[in-house]
Amino acid sequence: MSSMTIRRAIGLLTTLRHTCAAAEGCTGDALDVAIDLMQHNLPKSNIDSIIKAVERETGVSELEMTHRGRQREFAEARAIVCWLAYHYAPMTLTSIGRRLGRDHPTVIHYNKMVDNWLDEPRLNLRGARITTKLIRELEEDDD
Repeated sequence: MSSMTIRRAIGLLTTLRHTCAAAEGCTGDALDVAIDLMQHNLPKSNIDSIIKAVERETGVSELEMTHRGRQREFAEARAIVCWLAYHYAPMTLTSIGRRLGRDHPTVIHYNKMVDNWLDEPRLNLRGARITTKLIRELEEDDD
């Protein structure tokens, strides 16, 4: 099961758990156990290893990624780090943004940007290629 599928399932179970808590006579204990099991199965990559991998593939240093500059290559590298960290490291949008000197709406924007590259590689062939390569590496590491 991919990390994206696990995150979606956790979200659905959490929503179901809140709905159950609002209903009378429903404890939701089984849902809590399911949520815990799924969270345990999320990939264990960390943002530091993701940053190093993106540095290696893009040639953009961590300092450049966290810099306030808006140069295309810096923003592209940041976007890839944000997307990979969200999908392959157990981190919130806020914590990802904080690590890169950005806020969580910026991380959401970067995630949508990379989703678009992956859906339509012609939008950013280089970004899609690098992201796809790193996804394969991260998934091999999780096996």
